[in-house]
Amino acid sequence: MMKTLTLTCLLLALAHPVQANSRAEPEVFQGETATETVALRLPVLPKAAARGATTRSTTATANAVSLPALQDAELQLLQNGQGTKAYRVGVGRALPSSVSDTMDLNAWQWTTVSGGKVAHFSVTSTGAVRVRAQVQIGNFPAGAELRFYSPTNLAQVFAADAAAHSLAWSPTVEGDTLGMEVFLPTGVTPQQVELALPQLSHLVVDPASSQLKSSIVKEEYASCQQDIACASPAWQETGKAVARYVFTEADGLSYLCSGTVLADNDVYTQVPYFFTAAHCVDNQQAASTMDLFWLYANATCGGTNSSFTQTTGGAQLLMSKTALDTTFVRLNKNPPTGVLMSGWTNTPLTSNQAVTGIHHGLGSPKKYAMGNFQAHMRMETLNGGYSVIPDTNGDFSSVQWHTGITAPGSSGSGIWVEQGGKHYLNGSLLGGSSDCANPAAPDEYSRFERTWPLISSWLGATGTPPSLRKRSF
Repeated sequence: MMKTLTLTCLLLALAHPVQANSRAEPEVFQGETATETVALRLPVLPKAAARGATTRSTTATANAVSLPALQDAELQLLQNGQGTKAYRVGVGRALPSSVSDTMDLNAWQWTTVSGGKVAHFSVTSTGAVRVRAQVQIGNFPAGAELRFYSPTNLAQVFAADAAAHSLAWSPTVEGDTLGMEVFLPTGVTPQQVELALPQLSHLVVDPASSQLKSSIVKEEYASCQQDIACASPAWQETGKAVARYVFTEADGLSYLCSGTVLADNDVYTQVPYFFTAAHCVDNQQAASTMDLFWLYANATCGGTNSSFTQTTGGAQLLMSKTALDTTFVRLNKNPPTGVLMSGWTNTPLTSNQAVTGIHHGLGSPKKYAMGNFQAHMRMETLNGGYSVIPDTNGDFSSVQWHTGITAPGSSGSGIWVEQGGKHYLNGSLLGGSSDCANPAAPDEYSRFERTWPLISSWLGATGTPPSLRKRSF
């Protein structure tokens, strides 16, 4: 009996070896902010947002394609995705062969501009509140340019990395129409360009406004979420590390989740490392589609005066572990000015320790919840969902709220503890049962100390002086 017990203890120790406590301090991001929006070479007139559109079939012209409103089967795909706190907000839609195969750019209407010529093409998915397209780029001559824009909001113009010569997704844009502008320098002909749009993703929830096409989910969660603007100034500052993001799978299904940009222990650099849930993003394809919405919060408690800054370009997947439900990426573009890089700690939570979660439930302006750690849990997958069982050696932490809840869209958001007046991230949201009908129902978070050995090579380095190494912003 003693030998068996000793062997069991040894195996547990090997599985989760004792590690030195480590933490990083929060710091304000001071790196160079990426310039996201650019100007169109050939300005267009803004398009009014569609109201009650009734298009019933696909239509196509030389410079535009329009799909009808979502059909019942497509709407069902959205309903089938509402069982977790990763929030399914968009469905994939195939585009006609005139667009999904290599497009005939010679048929487009070209206009001569300084240095070359420009043409516009648009794709509409009737009834969408936001849209993006999958883009296949083949031959794209040097000097040619590709831009995406929202015809209903011409402040949203994004340059594409057309030199990538790959299959990728455009940024998400406001409204039901995605505009494309192609510029060809003098001497380049449309026949030299290989461009196709295999499919689009039709979003029914706008990550930029939390506009919902259905009130069913909203009613279940919205009334008891707590606005971060009503929290203390210190927690509002911590919330500046939290971003909401949308990502799109290869089949065109789009989701909303939350995540946190983390500080590292290298005092000479500020690298945009981002921590979220594996049940949101767990592969490079999904990571490459991440559009992030920063600093999205109401300015006053009870107000509706929110704003945001959108960054595109996706991320490099550094680590994803399904068993721990954690994902760690490096963003390809820096966050905007004003973002905080969160501190973190790998010290395990203790009985009844106070915790705070900050998230974008329902994709809404930033929310928070306060409560206490209850117990460590073991997760077991079950019919597309999961169940948890109390286990002192489990990889997850159960939390009970006394203020606020989490909601679909909160997945991947952080949980923080307070130490010495500062806030340190200690895990990310797996899921849970809290809602307005039962706000005290438990939610489950990953244990940061279990993920720490997998990401310590990025976060734990102390670095070398700038005189010996290029500064990395």
